[in-house]
Amino acid sequence: MVVVGLGTAGCNIAKAFSKFPQYETYGIDTHKEADITIKKRASHEEYDEHFPNLKRKLKFSGEDVTVAICGSGLISGGSLRLLEQLSSNRLTVLYIQPDLELGSENQKKQEKIVRNVLQEYARSGLLERIYLVDNQLVERGIGEVAIMGYYDVLNQAIINILHMINVFENSKPVIGNFITPSDLSRIATVGILEVEEEKQKWFYDLTHSRDVVYYYGINEEELEADGTLFGKITSY
Repeated sequence: MVVVGLGTAGCNIAKAFSKFPQYETYGIDTHKEADITIKKRASHEEYDEHFPNLKRKLKFSGEDVTVAICGSGLISGGSLRLLEQLSSNRLTVLYIQPDLELGSENQKKQEKIVRNVLQEYARSGLLERIYLVDNQLVERGIGEVAIMGYYDVLNQAIINILHMINVFENSKPVIGNFITPSDLSRIATVGILEVEEEKQKWFYDLTHSRDVVYYYGINEEELEADGTLFGKITSY
């Protein structure tokens, strides 16, 4: 599986995925430390108009590709141009919605535009799926997070869940079956289920959700010893 990050937040997501050997990762940004460095532009519109051709550097086709994007950065203006260049692959977008309370009006506007356009791409079938993630809800879901390393902790929480979903979907379940959501269910989020407390902590406030898929990751010792576990799960 390939992960491509666009912009600072996207690059950090891609870098965090790289700790797992199953992923080939690329970070695209304007600074030299990025895997692929592109020219810095002055506006959202300029990134859209002048986004470079990266097909020589992104040499893959027919792959499962996740593109990580945060809409508040100017570079997100190149999102659609990047997706067009990757269109020969099965595309999923991981969209990070930042806390915009302290953002400028321009940042709020461009973030909304990018988020809405990407959802339309998903609805039209150009994307396999878009995962929407709100950093504020991620923080609430995982508990208190220190300022030092704040985004690293949030990113790791998101990535660990998505990675485990990939693991589960490529593993044989001990019991139960994997239900494939409808082809119309292309806009999604992820979250955490606290079984004992019966609480669901979603990472985005989706409206009118139609399908929910639960994955239970339970260690072998508990599977063998806890005679009440199956009853708890089915009851929930």
